[in-house]
Amino acid sequence: MDRRTLILTRVFAVCGVVLLPWIWLLIVQLHGQAGKRSFSASWVGLDILEAGCLLTVAWLMRRRHRITSPVAAATAAILGLDAWFDTMSAAPQLMYAESLAMAFFAELPLAALLAWTAWFSLEWASSRRASTSAT
Repeated sequence: MDRRTLILTRVFAVCGVVLLPWIWLLIVQLHGQAGKRSFSASWVGLDILEAGCLLTVAWLMRRRHRITSPVAAATAAILGLDAWFDTMSAAPQLMYAESLAMAFFAELPLAALLAWTAWFSLEWASSRRASTSAT
């Protein structure tokens, strides 16, 4: 595995693991409402999905699996949607500023890295296909 892939694998894995305490904090803030239908509970579900996707991308990259590209692209889209809905649903002033900061300094840069990874990992699938057809 080249150095760039190793670094990206670690970045995605760390981001997925770092989301876990954040998810726990959201669950604690819901005060037992996580199992009920509510707007706040949907954020917990979305963050669980993001953490799972980031950890899956890291695992697939480590194996240089050919489905890394679509999974990374889907994860990038999920992070982009999260940034959009966070900013559009935030209360004015401080909450809105916090959501913009999270979007511009965490979610969107990570989504851009994932989109680049989706493009970069296409080479793995094509190189495997070329090596199997050459034999």
